[in-house]
Amino acid sequence: MDHPAAWRPDWGRYALLWARMAFGSHSLLSGLNHFIPIFAIGGGGDPALSPIGPLMGELIHIGLYDVVKVIEIAVGLCLLANRFVPLAALVELPISTVIAYLCVFVDGTPNILFSGLREIGLNLFILAFYAGHLLPLTRPRPRHAPIWPLGWREAGQP
Repeated sequence: MDHPAAWRPDWGRYALLWARMAFGSHSLLSGLNHFIPIFAIGGGGDPALSPIGPLMGELIHIGLYDVVKVIEIAVGLCLLANRFVPLAALVELPISTVIAYLCVFVDGTPNILFSGLREIGLNLFILAFYAGHLLPLTRPRPRHAPIWPLGWREAGQP
């Protein structure tokens, strides 16, 4: 007998919640760990031994690595707070893509390979759940909706 008030879980929402928590906490801790050492990373080995080492050294040298870590902190906070989730995942996508590329095609060791696939996989999973908000961005000739005078109303904002 099917009761009308029967509990029917929405497993997609639970999966999205899990992905947001996993990716958000990873991003937040990874970003914070750069500025406030919380966890030892890299196994204590010489970073020059990794094929990724020279690139990482240059990113640190020019200050871009700090920018990446600030973005990771902001993305982590957004995902954990369930605020601006599509925007946060979209902002993190270029970083996730570079991480996945380096882990899969440049380094390729098993634990690093897993890290890269996890990074891009969780990000794309979250973006897939918000595809309805993002697909309009792919229109070849969208109608303009500037932020000034009536732009907010035309864009569907209050």
